Amino acid sequence: LMFPGLSFETIVQRILDEYNLIMIMERLDESLVALQMLLHLDLNDILYIRARSSGSFSNGFPDRPCIYIIPSFITPGMSKYLESRDWKSRIEGDELLYKAAYKSLDRTIHALGRDVFEKKLAEFQKARQLAEQFCEGKVRSMCDNGGAVIKPVNTTCYLWGEGCDNECLNAMRDPPIFRNMTEFLYQGLPNGTKVITRNPHPKTD
Repeated sequence: LMFPGLSFETIVQRILDEYNLIMIMERLDESLVALQMLLHLDLNDILYIRARSSGSFSNGFPDRPCIYIIPSFITPGMSKYLESRDWKSRIEGDELLYKAAYKSLDRTIHALGRDVFEKKLAEFQKARQLAEQFCEGKVRSMCDNGGAVIKPVNTTCYLWGEGCDNECLNAMRDPPIFRNMTEFLYQGLPNGTKVITRNPHPKTD
């Protein structure tokens, strides 16, 4: 409807021509590292931890602020419809765009240099592992594990239920944490080593 008279192939090519990078959700870590390299970002600029997943609660609407995220499932009827000609015709354009974006990400990685990219990806995934460990119990969204609403003043979110990991990830920039993360990235933390908790008055020498 947005591009009357144009083929899906033409529309997809126009979209690809408009963007230097289209990120793929199923390849989020790779997409973020590609973004990091294209924009010359620091590791901390792309670092994240998992915020919400199926089986937990997410922010919803004013009358239902906390909504349960139902684990994904496919019924026999759904499976049958997903294989039908009707469904495949409905998603033809979307599927073409997804495949083109997928290949485009591969070409971007190749252009950036596969060896350098793989090294940065490994560093990023190690940093994420450390972030998950360091931030455990420190991230407070607007919904608790039972679906009760937490007042905004008691959350760690930027807005509503978004960016709730910002305080914790910023704390990792403190010198004691940063030294720990640097050691972890390049040598790996010894078995049994615990992540240093944030020092309110870190030494900077």
